[in-house]
Amino acid sequence: MRSSSAVAAGLWLTGAVLAQGQVAQGQGKVVRVNVTSVAERSVYLDHGRDVGLAVGMFVRLFPPGLAPFEVEIRSISNTSARAELPPGFAAPPTGTPGEANVTEVTQTTSPVVPVTPTAPDHPPWTRQEGARGADQPLLVPTFGEQPKDRPPRLDGRLFASTQWSRDNGGDRSSDYFYSRLGVRADATNYFGAGERVRFAGEIEDRRVSLPDAPDDTDQNARLDLLSVAIGTEAWAPTGLEVGRFYSQFLPEIGLVDGVEVVRRYEGGIRFGGGFGSYPLPFPSRDSGDDLGVHAFFDYAADARRSFATTVGVQKTWHKGTADRDLLLLRVEGRPSDSLSLYGSAKVDVYTGSDTIKGSGVEVTEAYGGARLDGSRVGTGLTGSHFTWPELLREEYQNLPVELVTDGKVDRLAWNGWWRVTDALRLQARTDIWRDQDRDGTSWGLDGDLYDVFGPRSSVSMSLFGSDGGYSSGPGMRVGLRAPLGAGAWRAGYRWHRYELSDLVTGPESYTRQSLELGVSVPLGFRGDLDCALEHWFGDDEDAWALNLYLQWRF
Repeated sequence: MRSSSAVAAGLWLTGAVLAQGQVAQGQGKVVRVNVTSVAERSVYLDHGRDVGLAVGMFVRLFPPGLAPFEVEIRSISNTSARAELPPGFAAPPTGTPGEANVTEVTQTTSPVVPVTPTAPDHPPWTRQEGARGADQPLLVPTFGEQPKDRPPRLDGRLFASTQWSRDNGGDRSSDYFYSRLGVRADATNYFGAGERVRFAGEIEDRRVSLPDAPDDTDQNARLDLLSVAIGTEAWAPTGLEVGRFYSQFLPEIGLVDGVEVVRRYEGGIRFGGGFGSYPLPFPSRDSGDDLGVHAFFDYAADARRSFATTVGVQKTWHKGTADRDLLLLRVEGRPSDSLSLYGSAKVDVYTGSDTIKGSGVEVTEAYGGARLDGSRVGTGLTGSHFTWPELLREEYQNLPVELVTDGKVDRLAWNGWWRVTDALRLQARTDIWRDQDRDGTSWGLDGDLYDVFGPRSSVSMSLFGSDGGYSSGPGMRVGLRAPLGAGAWRAGYRWHRYELSDLVTGPESYTRQSLELGVSVPLGFRGDLDCALEHWFGDDEDAWALNLYLQWRF
């Protein structure tokens, strides 16, 4: 009887839609996002399901001074998303803008004649509501599914990549091999408690073959994530995560081997904290020398985070000796759909035991950004400040004391974009920077032309230049992308002339060029294959590289 009732309801809804002369159609639209933070190979975005993003989608990022590239969304919430960097790409800076193509459902007029079907009589209800308590809210879900009644879900991917390169420039003749095999997965509700188990790990193999030296090999296995979380739903009063994980509320503190608890209250208020060991940010993931605790307060005014702020603290010990006292601040606002504001800071508090910088308070990292994006035009301004904190923790390899005492990097960047037509997008960018020794500028002009040779094809061109630092000079990039069945092929050319300064022998100028030919194809068993062949040539340079990447999504 339930099936006949469902059919009748479906006919009635169909008749109602047709009676209004409307049918639903999917249309593509471009949504804009920004990078809010980066943790190793993970890129966090400021939008999620609220603009139509979904797991498996690709977001095109436009980092300042670099060629645009795509990242794949691996996990998502209502107002944020986590994407992963492709192999070989450097992490984009916070504030990097991006775009994604999503499908929105619109209503279009249809001349179909109205139909009013007749629904059969409904049989008596067979499911009854259970007893209510006197203090139970009136609008509590009547038939909410318990975790034990929900199906388990597994989302993840198994991937393998390999890269071979040969350097024949000058008198060199060397071969390099690099291979990775890894898995990343989220298993939800497999034990019937609404829990989430997250795992990520990989094996690496590096080999170097030199003509006048013994071959060098290095194998490494690392565990990036392994945690169990309960109470992950936004309405759960208490959440708990145990294992190796990145804090959802304080990802800035890095990887944690320990436990974190969050307590949620009405009005978007959340308190929490945790403790554990902090692995070093190197492939070996050495852990155990650095222990600590952290706590946070998080507030979001609404689901779209029109205003949100986070305050966190961290206290660490290195081999039993007090080390870092850190205050973390973050604030974001969306006064309107087109305007977004973001700011964050790390403040280190030094005591008498800090022999290099002495007692005091220092803003070691700060970032601020504002973006105004319309339907066709947008602009953004960002500023950042970075200094090296005094740490007992060996977070940097071979860090000179001079960098800790005097080192700094200040940067101010502007970018703007203009979608001239649906097929043409232009972007300009520039930034100025200063460190403890020198200063410099960079600029870039980009253009993307879509659907040039048919749907899903594009041509991109970029002119860029830099002045200052250790190298200066102009450059250009040209790229072509076109469909190949369900996949795509691409070709690109890059030219860069640069001058090296601060050399013992004096300034020297070089020209570097490169060609790339690649193809990406989906495989029938929910897999993807990407192949690329690259050739670098120019002054004293002659190198080839072959890259293969294979993944299976489950």
